[in-house]
Amino acid sequence: MTGPVIDVAGIVFDDEGWEEYLLGFARRAPHYLRVFERRFASMAGISAEEYRRVARRGPEALARHLAATGRLGTDPDDHVARLAEQGVRHQILLGAPAASPAGNDRLAAFAARHPDRLRAWAGLDLRHGAAAARELTRCVRELGMSGGTLVHFMDDADPLSAASRSVYETAARLGVPLWLHVGHNLSPVSAVDTCTWRHIDVIARTHPDLTIICGHGGWPWVLETVAVCQRHPNVYLEFSTYRARHMALPGSGWEPLFAYGRTTIRDKVLFGSVEWAHGRSVGELAEEVASLDLPSSTVRRWLHDNAAAALTVPAGHESPGALAGERRAV
Repeated sequence: MTGPVIDVAGIVFDDEGWEEYLLGFARRAPHYLRVFERRFASMAGISAEEYRRVARRGPEALARHLAATGRLGTDPDDHVARLAEQGVRHQILLGAPAASPAGNDRLAAFAARHPDRLRAWAGLDLRHGAAAARELTRCVRELGMSGGTLVHFMDDADPLSAASRSVYETAARLGVPLWLHVGHNLSPVSAVDTCTWRHIDVIARTHPDLTIICGHGGWPWVLETVAVCQRHPNVYLEFSTYRARHMALPGSGWEPLFAYGRTTIRDKVLFGSVEWAHGRSVGELAEEVASLDLPSSTVRRWLHDNAAAALTVPAGHESPGALAGERRAV
């Protein structure tokens, strides 16, 4: 068993939320629907042949077809029961890139069913300029969301633009963290380095009170991302979409994280899942982290304690069995 887990990168929606999420890829980064063909087909319960046949009608048709299967969405009660069985004491639900206000409303309502176990962070669309900052304010003040999500390459947005700065300023003023997609992306029409450690360093220097989570760990610029985490008290990284068993392979590029993640940034590494990308549960992904050649104290920090401190989640020391028992007793 891994001990308690806090997941800072949950991608969990109802059926409508999944449709919006997939349409975001279809309209702004359709290559993702090709790269993750096997995963999306498996999730939707359709064959590769059906997937490709529908894809020939266009990416939006494919996104709608996948969502229409009714197999992607999840029920909040069932989802939380699974988390409890896996020892996950808390999960951050990241808003969809380019989420609409209605999409944020639905995600907030999903998390509100179990506020002790779930928190929702707003999906923000920088293509609408200053509206993104207003949407963050609405989501925090009216919906009870506790953070925001930015994916600059999906919005064709400069991380240092005026629209981006307005979101950073708003988040700092509201006292909520931001999750940023940091590192390479798989969209051949976007710059591979749309948002990297260089941008994070500038953002952190300009907004020192803003808590920033570098989503996906900044790969392949891991060493540089580690250096930025060393420099700035409020900059953290998480490595969702990368499996620990693959990260541990020689030449993976993650060597700096294992070198400094147990020393100078041992309090800056968080755990994120993005289950759909792996076809593995949060608990299974956490077990892979626990199997790394790391001190047990470091594993505990990465999987739980760092997020508990950075995001003010009550620390707790329940075992996975106790968490599951707590769920059954409700």
